[in-house]
Amino acid sequence: MPSRTIDLLKEELPVEQESLVLSGDVKTGLVIVDVVNGFCTVGAGNLAPTAPNKQISGMVDETLRLATEFCKNKWPVFAFKDSHHPDIPEPPYPPHCIAGTDESKLVPALQWLENEPNVTLRCKDCIDGFLGSIEKDGSNVFVEWVKTNQIKVILVVGVCTDICVLDFVCSALSARNRGFLPPLEDVIVYSHACATFDFPALVARTIKGALTHPQELMHHVGLYMAKGRGAKVASEVSF
Repeated sequence: MPSRTIDLLKEELPVEQESLVLSGDVKTGLVIVDVVNGFCTVGAGNLAPTAPNKQISGMVDETLRLATEFCKNKWPVFAFKDSHHPDIPEPPYPPHCIAGTDESKLVPALQWLENEPNVTLRCKDCIDGFLGSIEKDGSNVFVEWVKTNQIKVILVVGVCTDICVLDFVCSALSARNRGFLPPLEDVIVYSHACATFDFPALVARTIKGALTHPQELMHHVGLYMAKGRGAKVASEVSF
């Protein structure tokens, strides 16, 4: 999509972003959404990038920076990992991130998180991590994480901005509004630590039923929709 077209759309759908400084004064939790090989590592699977991608690489770098600081300060981190049963499809997507494969593992730069005591890992088999946190007894691992750690702010990063990140953010906001997530007050999406995939129109037209998905535009749309649902959007995060 021509850059001028994207610029015009951004003018019509502006997203006000803010600078966020984390000091520990307000209990903040980091939520990492699906930064796994199957979505982020070149050639790792059906939904992985086919070539190095600047937006995705930048997201991984920023997620690593944040995770490092959170773990250094022993602040709570919740990491979702997309993980599917091989016999249970997730239409409209092709098979991806099958449980037990490298696709469902955190990217190499983040695999050390699995050994950190302040990190909660959650394998999910659906787009929305909030729903994917529900146990068979009806309890919710994410809700309990917020309550146990008395989290007032969650900082959300990961992929895809307009799919798994957005769905999780919308559910978290609805749960907060209904009083199901005390003491949560704010949901903040960090734009530079989020990314989505690129599926140009020229390619989509060659595949029956495929939808075009211009990366920069859909990343912006994801942020815009999150903002419209009540999330805050940060353009930079410092400590």
